[in-house]
Amino acid sequence: MEFFSNRIGAKYRMLFLYLLISFMSIKVWAGNRISEPLRIATYTYGNNTRMENLRPLADLIEKRFGTKVELTSYNDINDLVTAITQGKVDISFISTMGNLVLNNGKHKHAMEAVLTMEVPQNASVKYRTAFVVPRESDIVSLKDISHLKGIRLALVSPESTSGNLIPRFVLEKMGISSVGSFFGNISYAGSHRSALEHVLDGHADMAAFGSSEYTEYVKKNGNNSKIRLVQLSDPIPLGPVLFNGSLDKDFQQKLKQLLTSLHIEYPLVFSKITQGWIEAIGAEKFIAIDPDYYETYIDSKDR
Repeated sequence: MEFFSNRIGAKYRMLFLYLLISFMSIKVWAGNRISEPLRIATYTYGNNTRMENLRPLADLIEKRFGTKVELTSYNDINDLVTAITQGKVDISFISTMGNLVLNNGKHKHAMEAVLTMEVPQNASVKYRTAFVVPRESDIVSLKDISHLKGIRLALVSPESTSGNLIPRFVLEKMGISSVGSFFGNISYAGSHRSALEHVLDGHADMAAFGSSEYTEYVKKNGNNSKIRLVQLSDPIPLGPVLFNGSLDKDFQQKLKQLLTSLHIEYPLVFSKITQGWIEAIGAEKFIAIDPDYYETYIDSKDR
Protein backbone atom coordinates (compact mmCIF):
# COMPACT_ATOMS: atom_id res chain seq x y z
CA MET A 1 0.00 0.00 0.00
CA GLU A 2 2.84 2.36 0.86
CA PHE A 3 4.36 1.67 -2.56
CA PHE A 4 1.13 2.65 -4.36
CA SER A 5 0.71 5.68 -2.09
CA ASN A 6 4.19 6.90 -2.98
CA ARG A 7 3.53 6.37 -6.67
CA ILE A 8 0.25 8.32 -6.49
CA GLY A 9 1.96 11.08 -4.50
CA ALA A 10 4.76 11.29 -7.02
CA LYS A 11 2.22 11.40 -9.83
CA TYR A 12 0.41 14.35 -8.28
CA ARG A 13 3.68 16.12 -7.55
CA MET A 14 4.67 15.76 -11.21
CA LEU A 15 1.25 17.03 -12.31
CA PHE A 16 1.54 20.02 -9.97
CA LEU A 17 5.05 20.77 -11.23
CA TYR A 18 3.87 20.56 -14.85
CA LEU A 19 0.98 22.96 -14.19
CA LEU A 20 3.28 25.35 -12.33
CA ILE A 21 5.78 25.43 -15.20
CA SER A 22 2.97 25.90 -17.72
CA PHE A 23 1.54 28.80 -15.70
CA MET A 24 4.94 30.47 -15.43
CA SER A 25 5.52 30.03 -19.16
CA ILE A 26 2.19 31.69 -19.90
CA LYS A 27 3.11 34.61 -17.63
CA VAL A 28 6.46 35.06 -19.37
CA TRP A 29 4.84 34.83 -22.81
CA ALA A 30 2.20 37.37 -21.84
CA GLY A 31 4.88 39.81 -20.73
CA ASN A 32 7.17 39.21 -23.71
CA ARG A 33 5.04 38.48 -26.73
CA ILE A 34 5.29 38.35 -30.47
CA SER A 35 1.97 39.94 -31.37
CA GLU A 36 -0.22 38.06 -33.83
CA PRO A 37 -0.68 39.92 -36.01
CA LEU A 38 2.32 42.21 -35.53
CA ARG A 39 0.81 45.69 -35.80
CA ILE A 40 3.02 48.15 -37.70
CA ALA A 41 1.68 51.69 -37.92
CA THR A 42 2.61 55.04 -39.40
CA TYR A 43 0.79 58.24 -40.40
CA THR A 44 -0.46 59.81 -43.64
CA TYR A 45 0.92 63.08 -45.00
CA GLY A 46 -1.14 64.61 -47.80
CA ASN A 47 -1.95 61.71 -50.11
CA ASN A 48 1.03 59.67 -48.97
CA THR A 49 -0.06 56.83 -46.68
CA ARG A 50 3.41 55.15 -46.80
CA MET A 51 1.66 51.78 -46.98
CA GLU A 52 3.40 50.85 -50.24
CA ASN A 53 6.72 51.90 -48.74
CA LEU A 54 6.35 49.64 -45.71
CA ARG A 55 4.75 46.66 -47.46
CA PRO A 56 8.07 45.07 -48.62
CA LEU A 57 9.33 45.24 -45.02
CA ALA A 58 6.09 43.72 -43.73
CA ASP A 59 6.41 40.87 -46.24
CA LEU A 60 10.03 40.31 -45.19
CA ILE A 61 9.09 40.17 -41.49
CA GLU A 62 6.31 37.68 -42.22
CA LYS A 63 8.74 35.47 -44.12
CA ARG A 64 11.61 35.82 -41.63
CA PHE A 65 9.65 35.38 -38.38
CA GLY A 66 6.57 33.49 -39.51
CA THR A 67 4.18 36.01 -37.99
CA LYS A 68 1.39 37.85 -39.78
CA VAL A 69 1.88 41.62 -40.12
CA GLU A 70 -0.93 44.17 -40.09
CA LEU A 71 -0.09 47.57 -41.63
CA THR A 72 -2.02 50.71 -40.70
CA SER A 73 -1.60 54.33 -41.77
CA TYR A 74 -3.46 56.70 -39.45
CA ASN A 75 -4.89 59.97 -40.75
CA ASP A 76 -2.27 62.12 -39.03
CA ILE A 77 0.25 62.22 -36.20
CA ASN A 78 -2.42 62.85 -33.55
CA ASP A 79 -4.40 59.78 -34.60
CA LEU A 80 -1.22 57.69 -34.54
CA VAL A 81 -0.37 58.94 -31.04
CA THR A 82 -3.91 58.09 -29.89
CA ALA A 83 -3.63 54.56 -31.31
CA ILE A 84 -0.30 54.09 -29.53
CA THR A 85 -1.72 55.20 -26.18
CA GLN A 86 -4.63 52.79 -26.70
CA GLY A 87 -2.19 49.90 -27.09
CA LYS A 88 -3.01 49.29 -30.75
CA VAL A 89 0.55 49.53 -32.12
CA ASP A 90 3.58 47.22 -31.83
CA ILE A 91 6.01 48.93 -34.23
CA SER A 92 5.69 52.55 -35.36
CA PHE A 93 7.42 54.73 -37.93
CA ILE A 94 6.81 58.22 -36.55
CA SER A 95 8.13 61.74 -37.13
CA THR A 96 10.46 63.59 -34.77
CA MET A 97 7.64 65.93 -33.77
CA GLY A 98 5.22 63.04 -33.31
CA ASN A 99 7.65 61.30 -31.00
CA LEU A 100 8.01 64.44 -28.89
CA VAL A 101 4.23 64.83 -28.68
CA LEU A 102 3.97 61.20 -27.60
CA ASN A 103 6.51 61.82 -24.84
CA ASN A 104 5.29 65.21 -23.60
CA GLY A 105 4.23 63.68 -20.28
CA LYS A 106 0.53 63.62 -21.16
CA HIS A 107 0.41 60.17 -22.74
CA LYS A 108 0.86 56.80 -21.07
CA HIS A 109 2.35 54.24 -23.44
CA ALA A 110 4.80 51.34 -23.71
CA MET A 111 6.71 52.46 -26.82
CA GLU A 112 10.48 52.99 -26.93
CA ALA A 113 12.52 54.83 -29.58
CA VAL A 114 15.11 52.28 -30.67
CA LEU A 115 16.19 53.16 -34.22
CA THR A 116 16.33 55.99 -36.72
CA MET A 117 17.64 56.47 -40.25
CA GLU A 118 21.07 58.05 -40.59
CA VAL A 119 22.08 60.59 -43.20
CA PRO A 120 25.89 60.88 -43.49
CA GLN A 121 27.54 64.11 -42.38
CA ASN A 122 28.88 64.87 -45.86
CA ALA A 123 25.58 64.26 -47.67
CA SER A 124 24.65 66.98 -50.16
CA VAL A 125 20.95 66.68 -49.30
CA LYS A 126 19.90 66.87 -45.67
CA TYR A 127 16.64 67.38 -43.80
CA ARG A 128 16.51 71.05 -42.76
CA THR A 129 14.13 73.96 -42.26
CA ALA A 130 14.20 76.79 -44.81
CA PHE A 131 13.28 80.32 -43.72
CA VAL A 132 12.16 82.34 -46.74
CA VAL A 133 10.84 85.86 -47.40
CA PRO A 134 9.56 87.72 -50.48
CA ARG A 135 12.41 88.65 -52.82
CA GLU A 136 11.90 92.38 -52.20
CA SER A 137 11.82 92.01 -48.39
CA ASP A 138 14.16 94.08 -46.21
CA ILE A 139 14.89 90.96 -44.16
CA VAL A 140 18.35 89.72 -45.13
CA SER A 141 18.93 87.34 -42.22
CA LEU A 142 16.95 86.09 -39.24
CA LYS A 143 18.79 88.58 -37.05
CA ASP A 144 16.93 91.36 -38.88
CA ILE A 145 13.55 90.32 -37.46
CA SER A 146 14.57 91.16 -33.87
CA HIS A 147 13.35 94.75 -34.42
CA LEU A 148 10.39 93.77 -36.60
CA LYS A 149 7.99 92.51 -33.95
CA GLY A 150 4.53 91.94 -35.36
CA ILE A 151 5.44 90.46 -38.75
CA ARG A 152 3.42 87.55 -40.10
CA LEU A 153 4.89 84.03 -40.03
CA ALA A 154 3.61 81.03 -41.98
CA LEU A 155 4.35 77.54 -40.66
CA VAL A 156 3.19 74.13 -41.89
CA SER A 157 1.17 72.50 -39.09
CA PRO A 158 1.38 72.02 -35.31
CA GLU A 159 2.54 68.42 -35.89
CA SER A 160 5.29 69.31 -38.39
CA THR A 161 8.94 68.89 -37.44
CA SER A 162 10.61 71.07 -40.08
CA GLY A 163 7.55 73.33 -40.36
CA ASN A 164 6.90 74.05 -36.67
CA LEU A 165 9.20 72.42 -34.11
CA ILE A 166 12.52 73.41 -35.68
CA PRO A 167 11.51 76.98 -36.64
CA ARG A 168 10.52 77.60 -33.01
CA PHE A 169 13.74 75.99 -31.80
CA VAL A 170 15.87 78.19 -34.10
CA LEU A 171 14.01 81.37 -33.14
CA GLU A 172 14.31 80.60 -29.43
CA LYS A 173 18.07 80.15 -29.80
CA MET A 174 18.11 83.67 -31.28
CA GLY A 175 16.53 85.01 -28.09
CA ILE A 176 12.85 85.05 -29.08
CA SER A 177 11.63 83.14 -26.04
CA SER A 178 7.93 83.44 -26.86
CA VAL A 179 7.45 82.94 -30.58
CA GLY A 180 3.68 83.16 -30.23
CA SER A 181 3.69 86.68 -28.82
CA PHE A 182 6.56 88.03 -30.96
CA PHE A 183 4.87 87.58 -34.33
CA GLY A 184 1.78 89.53 -35.27
CA ASN A 185 0.24 86.40 -36.73
CA ILE A 186 1.27 82.76 -37.02
CA SER A 187 -0.69 80.77 -39.58
CA TYR A 188 -0.52 77.05 -40.27
CA ALA A 189 -0.69 76.57 -44.03
CA GLY A 190 -1.35 72.82 -43.93
CA SER A 191 1.56 71.72 -46.12
CA HIS A 192 5.12 72.75 -46.95
CA ARG A 193 4.09 73.92 -50.40
CA SER A 194 1.21 75.97 -48.98
CA ALA A 195 3.54 77.66 -46.48
CA LEU A 196 5.77 78.70 -49.37
CA GLU A 197 2.73 80.00 -51.26
CA HIS A 198 1.71 82.13 -48.27
CA VAL A 199 4.83 84.20 -48.97
CA LEU A 200 4.22 84.21 -52.74
CA ASP A 201 0.63 85.39 -52.26
CA GLY A 202 1.51 88.09 -49.74
CA HIS A 203 -0.27 86.37 -46.84
CA ALA A 204 2.95 86.10 -44.81
CA ASP A 205 6.12 88.15 -44.40
CA MET A 206 8.17 85.01 -43.75
CA ALA A 207 7.62 81.26 -43.92
CA ALA A 208 9.46 78.27 -42.49
CA PHE A 209 9.11 74.77 -43.95
CA GLY A 210 11.04 71.73 -45.15
CA SER A 211 14.04 72.77 -47.25
CA SER A 212 13.30 70.23 -49.99
CA GLU A 213 10.23 72.26 -50.96
CA TYR A 214 12.39 75.37 -51.36
CA THR A 215 14.95 73.42 -53.41
CA GLU A 216 12.25 72.15 -55.76
CA TYR A 217 10.81 75.65 -56.17
CA VAL A 218 14.20 77.16 -57.06
CA LYS A 219 14.96 74.36 -59.53
CA LYS A 220 11.69 75.08 -61.30
CA ASN A 221 11.78 78.89 -61.24
CA GLY A 222 15.49 79.75 -61.26
CA ASN A 223 16.10 83.48 -61.71
CA ASN A 224 12.35 84.10 -61.77
CA SER A 225 12.05 83.08 -58.13
CA LYS A 226 9.82 85.43 -56.14
CA ILE A 227 11.17 84.31 -52.77
CA ARG A 228 14.55 84.51 -51.10
CA LEU A 229 16.23 82.18 -48.62
CA VAL A 230 17.37 83.90 -45.43
CA GLN A 231 18.50 80.88 -43.42
CA LEU A 232 18.73 77.11 -43.35
CA SER A 233 18.59 75.28 -40.04
CA ASP A 234 21.14 72.71 -39.00
CA PRO A 235 20.35 69.16 -40.17
CA ILE A 236 17.29 67.75 -38.39
CA PRO A 237 17.36 64.24 -36.88
CA LEU A 238 14.94 61.93 -38.65
CA GLY A 239 12.03 60.42 -36.74
CA PRO A 240 12.43 57.15 -34.83
CA VAL A 241 11.21 53.61 -35.18
CA LEU A 242 9.31 52.77 -31.99
CA PHE A 243 9.03 49.28 -30.48
CA ASN A 244 6.35 48.28 -27.99
CA GLY A 245 8.20 47.27 -24.82
CA SER A 246 5.87 44.31 -24.26
CA LEU A 247 7.12 42.51 -27.36
CA ASP A 248 9.30 39.45 -26.86
CA LYS A 249 12.82 40.68 -26.07
CA ASP A 250 14.51 38.13 -28.30
CA PHE A 251 12.20 39.11 -31.16
CA GLN A 252 12.98 42.80 -30.60
CA GLN A 253 16.70 42.12 -30.77
CA LYS A 254 16.37 40.09 -33.96
CA LEU A 255 14.18 42.75 -35.56
CA LYS A 256 16.74 45.43 -34.66
CA GLN A 257 19.44 43.32 -36.29
CA LEU A 258 17.30 42.91 -39.40
CA LEU A 259 16.65 46.65 -39.71
CA THR A 260 20.23 47.77 -39.04
CA SER A 261 21.49 45.40 -41.74
CA LEU A 262 18.60 46.08 -44.13
CA HIS A 263 20.65 48.41 -46.37
CA ILE A 264 23.14 45.58 -46.93
CA GLU A 265 21.00 42.44 -47.02
CA TYR A 266 17.83 43.90 -48.54
CA PRO A 267 18.76 47.26 -50.13
CA LEU A 268 15.57 47.47 -52.21
CA VAL A 269 13.43 47.09 -49.08
CA PHE A 270 15.43 49.83 -47.35
CA SER A 271 15.24 52.11 -50.39
CA LYS A 272 11.47 51.67 -50.56
CA ILE A 273 11.14 52.82 -46.95
CA THR A 274 13.23 55.96 -47.51
CA GLN A 275 11.06 56.90 -50.49
CA GLY A 276 8.07 57.25 -48.17
CA TRP A 277 9.56 60.23 -46.33
CA ILE A 278 10.92 63.17 -48.32
CA GLU A 279 13.14 64.05 -45.36
CA ALA A 280 14.81 60.63 -45.66
CA ILE A 281 16.41 61.48 -49.00
CA GLY A 282 20.07 60.58 -48.61
CA ALA A 283 19.54 58.23 -45.64
CA GLU A 284 21.94 55.30 -45.82
CA LYS A 285 20.92 52.96 -43.01
CA PHE A 286 19.07 52.41 -39.75
CA ILE A 287 21.09 53.00 -36.59
CA ALA A 288 20.37 52.22 -32.93
CA ILE A 289 19.71 55.28 -30.74
CA ASP A 290 19.72 56.09 -27.02
CA PRO A 291 16.51 57.10 -25.18
CA ASP A 292 17.71 60.73 -24.90
CA TYR A 293 18.46 61.11 -28.63
CA TYR A 294 15.75 63.79 -29.11
CA GLU A 295 16.06 65.55 -25.72
CA THR A 296 17.47 68.76 -27.25
CA TYR A 297 14.16 69.66 -28.88
CA ILE A 298 11.71 68.80 -26.10
CA ASP A 299 11.22 72.33 -24.72
CA SER A 300 10.60 73.92 -28.14
CA LYS A 301 7.47 72.10 -29.22
CA ASP A 302 4.97 73.99 -27.04
CA ARG A 303 6.17 77.59 -27.37
